[in-house]
Amino acid sequence: MHPQIPLPFKPQDEYNFNNFIATGNELIVQSLNTIENEFFIFLWGASSTGKTHLLQATCQQQALQGKTVCYLPLIDLHTLSSDILDGMDGIDTICIDDIQLISNKRDWEVSLFNLFNQIKQQGKHLVISSTQSPQQLGIQLNDLKSRLSSGLALNLTPLDDESTVQVLQNRALKLGLELNQDTASYMVNRLPRDLASLWVLLEKLDKACMTEQRKLTIPFLKNTLQL
Repeated sequence: MHPQIPLPFKPQDEYNFNNFIATGNELIVQSLNTIENEFFIFLWGASSTGKTHLLQATCQQQALQGKTVCYLPLIDLHTLSSDILDGMDGIDTICIDDIQLISNKRDWEVSLFNLFNQIKQQGKHLVISSTQSPQQLGIQLNDLKSRLSSGLALNLTPLDDESTVQVLQNRALKLGLELNQDTASYMVNRLPRDLASLWVLLEKLDKACMTEQRKLTIPFLKNTLQL
């Protein structure tokens, strides 16, 4: 059984396939669950649609099967040297998040191109996420652009209102906050729809409820957020 390689950015246990609301994206989850069938998967979709969750879930799933894994969030790494990719070709599954952040960065593009070729030669697996499709990315290195268009491209679609309410309620439950259907629906219909913004507001409401010893109701929500 292979050990999981220690890295500064380890997958978080809370992100797994079991707690991902996959409505409309069931085939994507299935593909990531059976990554052994694909060398390279390119996952793309708008911000806050769950790409990070799915990449970390893929790492968790592979690690449970005794594979070595690596999750690389480019939002934290793209300002550093691309040398961080050196020597990673021996890892069974590499997940790279937010590749759009290295567009027009020659050193990163070359390093990723080299890593791509090494992983393929080794028979390992690579999952990359982006807010844009492979064809829309502003990658300048033509050889890398070609490689990124060669795999299984999966377009992650936003959740519908009902599923977003379910995600909000699950998140609230983890915070120990009771969020009923009516209040969750109000949040989805009246507040920014992207999940990242909703998480921030939910945590603010959780703190307010604890401070004032109040339940989260629509009137309390409107007063706290000054709606």
